[in-house]
Amino acid sequence: RLSTLFTAKAMDTKFTPVESGIGGALIGLSALVAYQADGKITGISGILGPFLKSVVKCEAGAQLWKLYFLLGLVLGGLINYGFNAPFAFPGPEPFTMARYVVAGFSLGLGTRFQRGCTSGHGICGLPRFSKRSWLAVPLFMLFAGLVVYLTRHVMETGEHKAGIAPLQWPPSWEFALCTVAASLLLAALSFSPLPGSA
Repeated sequence: RLSTLFTAKAMDTKFTPVESGIGGALIGLSALVAYQADGKITGISGILGPFLKSVVKCEAGAQLWKLYFLLGLVLGGLINYGFNAPFAFPGPEPFTMARYVVAGFSLGLGTRFQRGCTSGHGICGLPRFSKRSWLAVPLFMLFAGLVVYLTRHVMETGEHKAGIAPLQWPPSWEFALCTVAASLLLAALSFSPLPGSA
């Protein structure tokens, strides 16, 4: 069956406060750099959607920064995969292909209806005190929690370990190396002069 190609062992999630905290700070810093540079909001759905539309209309010239941004996301993921694959890519949950399709479709519709995704609303919208973001973020976090509760505890789908995830300590040396490199790159970008500035 086709669905068996997309199944794997359930993730053994670890509690990683250091990696998660530093990773969150780097995401926020990158959003600040983009906003500081030219006022761009780094919402992924707001970047990908208009870029694909401009490609279809053969007007991608003015949207090239979005292509570079998306390529940076892919490149960063590949670098992370090379250094830290077991932690960063633990494999998918053992769900059927149909379930993944429905989830992706629902996610796509939700981002279009609320005009933004978790990055646009949560990382960029909340700090700017956007009313739409302050409504969207609590709602999608609430519904995410409800879905997890219903599927794990009411419907009891899949095999899930009870209790709190174990602490992963100490962080791997690959994480420290990638963190320092990313921090230096973002610092260089944030202090570099803008194109056309005197």
